[in-house]
Amino acid sequence: MLWIDKNKLYEVESEAKKSYPVECCGLLIGTNTTEKRVVEVRPLRNTNTERNHDRYEIEGREFVKADKEAARKGLQIVGIYHSHPDHPAIPSAFDTEHAWCGYSYLIAAVENGERVVSRSWVFDEEKKQFQEEEINLC
Repeated sequence: MLWIDKNKLYEVESEAKKSYPVECCGLLIGTNTTEKRVVEVRPLRNTNTERNHDRYEIEGREFVKADKEAARKGLQIVGIYHSHPDHPAIPSAFDTEHAWCGYSYLIAAVENGERVVSRSWVFDEEKKQFQEEEINLC
């Protein structure tokens, strides 16, 4: 289960609309003790220049920098978000091939640059597939 403030979810969905038809991406930062709770959304640049309409890449240095900054605040990276322009909010084969266990993967699907549907997923290492997780607004 992923807890996220409605304003933080709005930030992700607004970024997804603004970046359309290119995928946006970023990190979900918060706590993960008894439940995952997002307290900060950190947009990052999609460094994929060849297929940025259907793929995203996060520069490793930016990930590490965000992780260190979160740790200084007593937080951690709890997930990664990205958009799917004109594609459903379900993980693609590429998403599945590059997934890490333990993180929430929030996908904001943008249809025609307007309508956004967000869903969250967690990668199941044993089954090698994503399982949908509930998003709760707080």
